[in-house]
Amino acid sequence: MIVIATGKVKKTLNVVIAALLSLALALVVGGIVIEATGESAWETYAVLFRGAFVGKSNVSESLIKASILMLTGLSFAFVAKCGLINIGAEGQLYIGAACSTVVGIYWTFLPGPLHMAAALVAGFAGGAFWGGISGFLKARFNANEIITSLMLNYIAILFVSYLAGGPIQDKSQTFPFSYRVADSARLPGVLSGTRLHAGIFIALLCVFLYWFYYRFTFRGFRMRVIGQNRKCAEYAGYNVKKNMFVAMLIGGGFAGLGGALEILGVQGRLFENFSAGYGFDGIAASLLAGNHPVGLIFTSVLFGGLANGGNMIQMFTNVSGTLVSVVQSLVIILVIMKIFDKLPKITDIIRPKAPTLNR
Repeated sequence: MIVIATGKVKKTLNVVIAALLSLALALVVGGIVIEATGESAWETYAVLFRGAFVGKSNVSESLIKASILMLTGLSFAFVAKCGLINIGAEGQLYIGAACSTVVGIYWTFLPGPLHMAAALVAGFAGGAFWGGISGFLKARFNANEIITSLMLNYIAILFVSYLAGGPIQDKSQTFPFSYRVADSARLPGVLSGTRLHAGIFIALLCVFLYWFYYRFTFRGFRMRVIGQNRKCAEYAGYNVKKNMFVAMLIGGGFAGLGGALEILGVQGRLFENFSAGYGFDGIAASLLAGNHPVGLIFTSVLFGGLANGGNMIQMFTNVSGTLVSVVQSLVIILVIMKIFDKLPKITDIIRPKAPTLNR
C-alpha cells in the first residue's frame, strides 16, 4: 500500500471510515426494524437527529452527555493501552460521584474555586481508588481484571444507594436523595439558557492529557510497550505489575471524574441510579474510536447525541427509545467483527499502489 501522508494518518482514516460504515449499516438495520413495526424509519431518524443536534438546548444536552462519555471512554482507553481491559467504569463513576458529593456538601469552609477544585479532585481520587482495587488484584494475584472490575460495579452502585438513603440523605426529602452540594462547589455554566457547564472543557483537557501522556512521555511509552508485549517489557527491565496498577488507578480516576461532572454540573445531589449507563456507553465509544483520542471526542458526541435523541423518539414517536441501544450495539458488533477490514482501503482507492515493471 502507498501511504497518503504517513502510516498513522492512513491507519486513522481507515479506522474512521470503518466506523462510519458500521454506523451506516447499523442505521439501515435499525430502519428495517422500524419499518417492520409499521412506523416510518425516515421520520423516526429525523426526530432522532433533531433531538440530538438541532437547537441550542438539544445540542447542549448532547454535549453534557458527551463530556461524561469522554471520561468513561478514557477510563477504558487508558487502561487498554497498557494491555488491560477495564469494564468497571460504571462503578468507578459512582464512587467518584459519591466522593465529590461528600466534599461538595461538607467542605464548605473552603472558598469557592478551591471548594470546586477539591470536589473534582475527590471525584478523581474516588474513581482511582476503585479502579486501583482491580489493579492491585491483577498485580498481586494476577486476578482477571475483567471479572473484578465488573463485579465491583455492583458493589459501587449498591454502596451509593446506601449513602443516598442513609448517612447523607436529605431528611426533608421523601425519596433517597443526598443533601444538595454547596453552590461554591458547582461547576459554572458556559451557555446561558442551558445546562451546559465547564465540564466539557475539563473532559477535552483530559483527552489532550491522555494523548500527550502516551505520545510524548517515557512513562506512557513504557505502558504502551507493556500493552504490546509484556515479556519484552519485562526483558527491558520495566516493572510490569507496577505499571498495570498505575494504569488502573488513572483509568479509574477518569471515570470518577465523570461522576463528579454529573453531580457538580447537572444533578447537584447524589441519588440512586443517577447514571444513564455512562460507564458502559463510554466503553462503546472508546471501542468505536479504536481508543484514538480525536476519535473518542467524535464518538462521545455521537453517542451523547443518540442518547439525547432517543429521549425525543420516546416522546414524539411510537418507537421505543431502546432503538438507540440497538443501534449502538450493532455498531460495536460490526466494529469488533471487522467486516469492513476486508474491503479495499480508502487510502488505496484514493491513491492506488503504483504498478511494477516486469523484467
